[in-house]
Amino acid sequence: MRRKYIHIYQCKPGYILADDVYDDNGILIVSKNVVANDYIIKRLKNFRIRQLCVYDYTQMKNNEKKQIYIDQFKREYKKNVNAIKQIICDLAAGRKLDYEKVKFISDSLYSRLSTITNITDYMNVVKDIDEYTYRHSINVSIYAFFIAKWLGLEEEEIKNIVVTGILHDIGKSRIPDYILNKRGPLLPEEFEKMKEHTSIGYKLSLDITYVTDEIREGILMHHESEDGSGYPIGLKGDGINRYAKIIAIADVYDALTSERVYKKRNTPFDAFKEIIKMGYSKFDAKIMMTFLTNICGYYIGSTVRMNNGQIGQVVFISPQSISTPIVSIDGKCIDLSEKKYFRIDEML
Repeated sequence: MRRKYIHIYQCKPGYILADDVYDDNGILIVSKNVVANDYIIKRLKNFRIRQLCVYDYTQMKNNEKKQIYIDQFKREYKKNVNAIKQIICDLAAGRKLDYEKVKFISDSLYSRLSTITNITDYMNVVKDIDEYTYRHSINVSIYAFFIAKWLGLEEEEIKNIVVTGILHDIGKSRIPDYILNKRGPLLPEEFEKMKEHTSIGYKLSLDITYVTDEIREGILMHHESEDGSGYPIGLKGDGINRYAKIIAIADVYDALTSERVYKKRNTPFDAFKEIIKMGYSKFDAKIMMTFLTNICGYYIGSTVRMNNGQIGQVVFISPQSISTPIVSIDGKCIDLSEKKYFRIDEML
C-alpha cells in the first residue's frame, strides 16, 4: 500500500498511520498502523505534531473488497484447521508426520497473511470456530507470522516460524485425551505428563528431513523461560532458540484470548496485563515489547462492553499504558488508567 506525507490538518478519521509518531523527547505517542480517529488527531495536535506519514486514503475505501478478503480468509482458515486435525489424528494413530500437509498449511497461511494489514479484523471472524486444540496451532502460526514481520525478519525465516507454529504442539497427539480435554486444573502428575509434549514433538519432527534444526528447537523449547524456570530443559536467555521465543508469546496470547472448555476468553487488554505481569522472567523483552506495541493499536475503534453494562468504543491506547485504554461512552472519554472502577468486560 502506497505511503504519503500529509500535514496534521489534512488528517481525517480513517487514515492509517504508516510510521510511529514520537514527541520532541523521543517518547512514542501513537504506534504505526493505528487508524486515526478524532481523539487521536486532537492528541497529535496537542503534541504539536505537524507532519504525518499515512497510507494512501484512496486505497482504503473499498469495504466490499475487504469483506471478500475476510470471507476468503475464513474459508481457508477452516480448511487449515481440518488439515491440522488430520495431522494430529494420524500421529495419534501412530502414523508418521505428513510434511506435505504441513507445507500446504504454511504456504496457504503465508500467502494470505502477506496481504493483511489489520490482524484483528481477521481473527475476530474465526474466534467462535470450535475445536480449540486444532485452531490453536493455526492461531499461534498467525500471531508468530506478525511478530516475525514486526521484528523485521527475512522472508525465509518468517516462513520457517509459521511452520514452527503449526508444529509446536504436535507432541500433544501422544498425550492422553483425558488430560488434554480435562475441565479444570491438572493434577501435578497430569501436568508432568502434559509437559512431555515438547520432547515428543521434537522427536516426531526428526522423521522429516525438510524441517530445519531451528524449527525442531522451536518445537522443543517453546515452553522455556528467560529466567530458566521453563521446561523441558530449564534453559535461560540466549540459550533459548529465537523461534521458540516468538512462539512462546504467540502461544500465551492465543491461550489467554480464546474460549476454553474450562474458562472464558480474556479481553486483549487483560491479556496484555497478564503478559506484562509474566514479563521479563518468562519472555524475551525485545520480542515481548515488539508484539505488545504493535498489536495493541489494532484494537483502537473496537466496540466494548464495560463492567457496568455500558457500551463504549476504544478511541486511544497509550503505548505507555496499553492495558488501560481510553474509552468513549456516550460522547465522554474515560481514561481507564485513572478510573480504576471501570474496566472492559467484553469485546463486541
